[in-house]
Amino acid sequence: MPSMTPEVPSALSPLIRRVVANNPGLMTGPGTNTYLVGIDEVAVIDPGPDMAKHVESIVGAAMRDRVKWVLLTHTHPDHWPAAERIRKRTGAVVAAFAKFPKADEVKLALDLELADGDTIDGTEFRLEALHTPGHAPNHLCFFLDEERALFTGDHVLNGTTTVINPQRGGDMVQYLASLERLRKLKRVARICPGHGDVMDDPTAVLDEYVAHRKQRERQIMRQLAKGPAKISDMVVALYVDTPEGLPDGLVEMAGRQVHAHLLKLKGEGKVAGTGAKSAWSRV
Repeated sequence: MPSMTPEVPSALSPLIRRVVANNPGLMTGPGTNTYLVGIDEVAVIDPGPDMAKHVESIVGAAMRDRVKWVLLTHTHPDHWPAAERIRKRTGAVVAAFAKFPKADEVKLALDLELADGDTIDGTEFRLEALHTPGHAPNHLCFFLDEERALFTGDHVLNGTTTVINPQRGGDMVQYLASLERLRKLKRVARICPGHGDVMDDPTAVLDEYVAHRKQRERQIMRQLAKGPAKISDMVVALYVDTPEGLPDGLVEMAGRQVHAHLLKLKGEGKVAGTGAKSAWSRV
């Protein structure tokens, strides 16, 4: 099994290598995955945090003069900051979705703006950009046709579900639509997530993701059937997966997740409420 040891490059296939950043945590799991695609010419997907050892691991594994592109799935701070340092070391082209959300406060000039369907063409591979908003407005997945591998950034993760945070541009309606789009890509054979190990049963993973979101929505509606409730009260009632409840660091994220569901339900005319601190009710 390929290593998940931080900063130790590991080969996942003839065309794909992975370097796990040494930034483990509640929101990052074992760390942010940086993927190197290609051998003669290399595309770095999600350069990760701007840490000297991480950059050195990436550049060393790829051989500096072979890095031609740095591709960002999105601009949350555990995925993009090493881009500038890698560009200076290698001369690579930095590419991402054209528009950065204001909430991300990213100071990074793009060499190439990507749109849905654009491709990165190396000597040995083609990567297709798929715009998959929901977790972030500018989120892209990348599909490697030669190995039928889908690089999902934070759109699909291993070992946890994706946070949809309205305060940072997260949108549950868009997220579910993007999941459905990926479910229709029957050619995908494996998922390479932004956090956690590779998943070799994409259909089951994506089905589980959709089922989980639908289940959470039903739980929220059942909770509101008992009467109006604040988001904080719903979090206590809904997140009971462990006897100890949620770790303190995840309570706020759980509230934002519930808020994202409520905004979707409000748009459908099923609930009423005005914000994260107000009481919500069924219509």
